[in-house]
Amino acid sequence: MFRKRANAQSLLFMFMFLFVLHFSLSQVEELELLLSFKSSINDPSSFLSNWNSSTPLCMWHGITCNNFSKVKVIELVDKNISGIISSSIFHLPKIETINLSTNKFSSEIPGEMAFSVSLRYLNLSENNLTGAIPNCSISLEILDLSNNKLSGKIPPQIGVVCSNLKEVDLGGNHLVGRIPSSISNISSLQALTLACNELIGQIPRELSKLKSMKWIYFGHNHLSGEIPQELVNLVSLNHLDLVHNNLSGQIPSSLGNLTNLQYLYLYKNKLTGLLPRSIFGLKKLVELDLTENHLFGEIPELISELQSLEILHLFSNNFTGKIPNALASLPRLQVVDLFSNNLTGEIPSSICNISSVEVLSLSDNNLSGIIPPCLGNFSKYLTILDLQMNSFHGTILETFGEDCGLRYLNLYCNKLQGPLPLSLANCRSLEMIDIGDNKLNGTFPYWLETLPELQVLVLRSNNLCGVLQSSKTIHLFPKLRILDLANNEFTGPFPKGMIKNMMAMMNFSKRQNSLQYMQGRLYFYDVNLKVKGFYIRLSHILTILTSIDLSNNNFHGEIPNVIGNLNSLKGLNLSHNSFSGHIPISIGNLTNLEWLDLSSNKLTGQIPDQLKDMTFLACLNLSHNQLTGPIPQGKQFSTFENGSYEGNLALCGFPLSKSCNNDRRNQSPPSFFKEADDSETKINFGWKVVLIGYGCGLIVGLVVGYVTFRNGEPKWFVALYGVKYHRKGRRCSRN
Repeated sequence: MFRKRANAQSLLFMFMFLFVLHFSLSQVEELELLLSFKSSINDPSSFLSNWNSSTPLCMWHGITCNNFSKVKVIELVDKNISGIISSSIFHLPKIETINLSTNKFSSEIPGEMAFSVSLRYLNLSENNLTGAIPNCSISLEILDLSNNKLSGKIPPQIGVVCSNLKEVDLGGNHLVGRIPSSISNISSLQALTLACNELIGQIPRELSKLKSMKWIYFGHNHLSGEIPQELVNLVSLNHLDLVHNNLSGQIPSSLGNLTNLQYLYLYKNKLTGLLPRSIFGLKKLVELDLTENHLFGEIPELISELQSLEILHLFSNNFTGKIPNALASLPRLQVVDLFSNNLTGEIPSSICNISSVEVLSLSDNNLSGIIPPCLGNFSKYLTILDLQMNSFHGTILETFGEDCGLRYLNLYCNKLQGPLPLSLANCRSLEMIDIGDNKLNGTFPYWLETLPELQVLVLRSNNLCGVLQSSKTIHLFPKLRILDLANNEFTGPFPKGMIKNMMAMMNFSKRQNSLQYMQGRLYFYDVNLKVKGFYIRLSHILTILTSIDLSNNNFHGEIPNVIGNLNSLKGLNLSHNSFSGHIPISIGNLTNLEWLDLSSNKLTGQIPDQLKDMTFLACLNLSHNQLTGPIPQGKQFSTFENGSYEGNLALCGFPLSKSCNNDRRNQSPPSFFKEADDSETKINFGWKVVLIGYGCGLIVGLVVGYVTFRNGEPKWFVALYGVKYHRKGRRCSRN
């Protein structure tokens, strides 16, 4: 009995010894695999500093172990790591998750990851990985290789080997070819993203087999043909995104059977026809975006059935008829974007019942009538009001309340009259105002200076008048960087007091890397400006764009030197006024200027050489002034043609045919030359006096001498002559 018990204990001890030995060897193997991975990468932030043999493996940064101390998870997200992904990490025996996203890994993805039978989650997105899509593990459930530089075709075997996949994201690469129909064999697939590639062909009808599919994102490719009717079988689908392709034909009425659909994005295709009535049966629809297609007909009142709708984008189509009253019955509606259609009639006052609306864009239509007064205070959430390019008349709303949340107001190109309403001062969040090309009258609305967030102010092409006087406000227009008052009837001197404290037009170096656009929620700001001589509509406004346009008014006097402080300016247009005097030398400080128009004024003097320092200047117009002297040569001035200088009869030098006499700049000389010239002038003037005096004295002397010598030689004459002679002799001897 004792012997049996001893044998059992020995066996148990042997088993434990072998287990510990195996465990130790296994950990050594894992350590070697991970150190091999570390040796092939660069870790500038030293996040992997404790990856060494003296630190327990499960305590390494980014490592998670299972209950048996086996490496289960490697997570190194956004650690600024670069280099090559070694295949060693795919050989870890119990690895389930590898997440190396948002780093700087390069080279190809190792094909050996097919041997990691335990791997379920792989995320290598947002790196610089190249090559083709590799094979995947049979147990893999989530594969994210998005936003790399992968090329080639999607391998057809993905639908055979990767049969357990639930989510696939290959978007943002350089994949080509067609979408393989074999993907339909992955019966467990729930999300498929192939967006932002170069895929061609039609959407495979076989995708209708994927009953579990919830998310399809094929946008930003070159897919063509019609949207398959068979997609109706994807009963679980809640997100369908086919934007920015070449899809044609009508929107399938069968989409109305996708009762779980919440997001339908079909914008920027070539779809045509009427809106299918079945779409209005999608009770769960939250966002509908059909913009930039060729859809036509009226927007039906059936839209009231979409009670869950929050965002409606139908712009840039050919919809006709009136704005449906039914929009007012949508309690959650936040964005109404119907611009660039052929809608007619007036804005229904019922639209003011949508108290949740944030964006209301009805621009570029054929709407008329007055703007409903209730739009001024119907929603404290309203941030975007865009009614430009219509035929609205009457006065601008006087009803902006104290809780006004407007950030963007665009009423450009209508027939609005009267002054700018004072109630607009309640909209303290306003960032942009464009009310150009209307019939506004009155003087400049100085209360706008106090709006703390105002960046863009366009009042061009109205009937505004008066003198732009200096304001008493200390911090006026603190963020203003685009000011357009062109084509009005303003008069008086240059508004020096208005612009000298515009800090947003100064200190360019602090903002030069900020390449962002002005925008609200799901809406880019746009503005109408004259840029480089062309009147254009900027659909996106860079936050570094700064310009001043005071052209076509009645300003007079000199252009002040303070203009040179606005070193952020990209554009300056003071043409068609009555400015006089010289072009300020300080304009040469505007080294970021891209267009300068001072034409049709009364400017005199020479073109300052300092203007050559404006190396970004692409458009220059100094025509029809009274400028004189040579045109500066070199740098940007070698690119300007005759039209930049015509109408200045006293200008000479390239590119004009009139050459200068000495082909040199006839600039004002330095001060010491000027003093020398002045001295020379004085000397010349002195000799003239001496000669005149000498002539007169000679005549008088001859007369007096004749009389004197006739009466005897005078002693005073002999004595005086002798002294003078000796002084002259001594002076000559010294010399």
